[in-house]
Amino acid sequence: MQNKIHHVNALEAAEIAQKTRDSGNLHLVEIQGKKIQSWEDFYQKMEEGFRFPTISVNYNAYLDWIEDLDWLGKDGYVLIIHDYKNFLEQDLLLKDRIMEGFADMILPWWQGDDEDSVVHCVVGGEAKPFNVYLVD
Repeated sequence: MQNKIHHVNALEAAEIAQKTRDSGNLHLVEIQGKKIQSWEDFYQKMEEGFRFPTISVNYNAYLDWIEDLDWLGKDGYVLIIHDYKNFLEQDLLLKDRIMEGFADMILPWWQGDDEDSVVHCVVGGEAKPFNVYLVD
């Protein structure tokens, strides 16, 4: 299993979304990049999509929730960001920080290979697929 960030076209994204819905055991979140222009916009969509149990507005709290997700009861996670070129186009530093967070922390956490991962840091923790699809 390799958790990754993928660049796909709209047709591929639609197929991925449909397969994810059909599987029944994966949690799908789709967000519209052009509607995400601030940390607050991003966090709100992630909070809604992943059903975070409580509201928190800082980056560390977001990481705590996105690296838990046990309440969803799913075998894996798929995030599709449509209109990625417009995603946080007014704040490219934040865009980089969020994407680096996926690449360097969130996806490896769920992959479970490192000592600092869900497998080693959570009692009964298990590796799960978590893939991010960027649609241009």
